[in-house]
Amino acid sequence: MNFDSKEKHTFTLRKLLVSALIVNAFLAPLSALAAENLTLRKGVSFTEDKDNGFPILADKMDDATIESGKPALIFFGASGDLNTNRQAKRLVSLYNKFKSKNLKFILIDVDHASNANATELLKKHYKGYIPCQVLLDDGGNSVWSKSGEIQEGDVAKQIETVVK
Repeated sequence: MNFDSKEKHTFTLRKLLVSALIVNAFLAPLSALAAENLTLRKGVSFTEDKDNGFPILADKMDDATIESGKPALIFFGASGDLNTNRQAKRLVSLYNKFKSKNLKFILIDVDHASNANATELLKKHYKGYIPCQVLLDDGGNSVWSKSGEIQEGDVAKQIETVVK
């Protein structure tokens, strides 16, 4: 192809614009990731320690990034743990109550951290007892943390202090 100077410039600008649009189309959704569509795994036992896998299933479950300007509830649990299973049931209910709010849900299996971000959150916020919930404000600061089983209403009260 033979282009004059003006045509080369226009062609180059079009290529850059198309490239920018393609990159943006792939990268823009990454900032919006969070565990979504939380459900309990079928076969989860609430009466015995039975390992059927991590008790919560979710879309985008590997997202363990803290987003500036967005509060987060981190749930640390483990497969085959009765207390984790019972708290997971409460967490799924809380997700359904707060999913339309500006709250990010982060799920971490303490025995199988899914990536470097999950490992970092384990080091920073996990104190060695499961289940454990940590609530971060929109600046990423821990404002509440509790291990063990916690009544759903108590967790909801804490969440209400950080969501807008």
